[in-house]
Amino acid sequence: MKKSQEQKTDAKKAAEQPNENTISDKKEAINAIDVEDKIELERREAYIEPETRDLLRKLLQDGDKKEIIPFYTPGSGFVYQVTSSTSGKNETDQLSRDCLENLVQLGILQKSFFESVSTCPHCESTIMTLHNRCPKCKSHNVDKTSLTEHIPCGYIDQRNKYIQDRCPKCGEPLLEGQYRNMGRWYVCQECGEKFENPEFDLICRNCNKNFTIKEAQVTEIPKFSLNLTRKKEIRQNVASLENIRTLLADLGFSIEMPGLTIGQKSRMQHHFSLIAKKQISGQEIVIALDHAVSESEVQSSPLILYLYKISEVKVDIPIFVAIPALSDTAKKIAQGNNILLIEGSTEQGEAITKIKNEIEERINQINQKTINESKEQQPENKPETTSFFSKLRGVKKKNLT
Repeated sequence: MKKSQEQKTDAKKAAEQPNENTISDKKEAINAIDVEDKIELERREAYIEPETRDLLRKLLQDGDKKEIIPFYTPGSGFVYQVTSSTSGKNETDQLSRDCLENLVQLGILQKSFFESVSTCPHCESTIMTLHNRCPKCKSHNVDKTSLTEHIPCGYIDQRNKYIQDRCPKCGEPLLEGQYRNMGRWYVCQECGEKFENPEFDLICRNCNKNFTIKEAQVTEIPKFSLNLTRKKEIRQNVASLENIRTLLADLGFSIEMPGLTIGQKSRMQHHFSLIAKKQISGQEIVIALDHAVSESEVQSSPLILYLYKISEVKVDIPIFVAIPALSDTAKKIAQGNNILLIEGSTEQGEAITKIKNEIEERINQINQKTINESKEQQPENKPETTSFFSKLRGVKKKNLT
């Protein structure tokens, strides 16, 4: 009985105690969510970087099969370039491989095999020179030549030793059918060694270090292309922000993409997708815009973060872009905070016209509010009042006259 009771007690304690594996699994799941959120945030920030936006626009224009292929240039090694046609002219921009690799990590681009090359084991440079080496004395002073045999006398020597096509041994001329070429050979000019197969050395021209072919590293050189599984998301991000930027520029605003500002209370640096400024009637109108993209609908969290940022800085017209749509809860939050909400793509002309009208209406409201406030601050023109004693003095003056 005692044993059975003890077993039940132990089983109860084990059930009450959390399973270490379960806790570990939960921690891993939480960490995975945190990583995904971080990547999502970094991807959203990447879309508003001018260099990234320009690159993605060019890739979208050139179609799904467009690839960023490396080119080898002396002195620089492999470089990445993208060419686009603007106003009938071809423009070529050089791209950083680190930037391309980062876009792969964010899921915006994908990479695939293009070539594998030998690189310096010390600095990973591809700028190298290949040198023949004598297997006997290890000198690089090696000449490549051909050997010729004079068949009648059996003499074999380098072809350039047969001066005026005569055999150095017997002096007879080299007649057709009486000599034969015995292939390519190497001759060391230091020790005179003759050999068929030289050894090889490599010298890195970036760090000037020597190493053998066996010591060289093998490095893959990739090519890059759009991640087609995110093509819709990429197109929406690039097109929407670009259309709004063009609209604000046409309205006379100066644009910062991305927009950076310092919070008045926290003194933290806040990032916006776009900040636009314009002087209107003697005051500066500031527009701060953020955007968020989701598979189905954007939830409240990016909007709440945006609300916190605009509470820290002066913003006259707050704009939030949600692609493809904003959740009902988030819409109520936006309406309650007077946010100019833009949902879906802005590629159609009707959408841009609607946004333009709403921005102009907001500007008119701000101007009218400024005018009303200035009227309230002006002193009223009240009629002059005369005191009783002043009136009495005036009466006395009349009587005396």
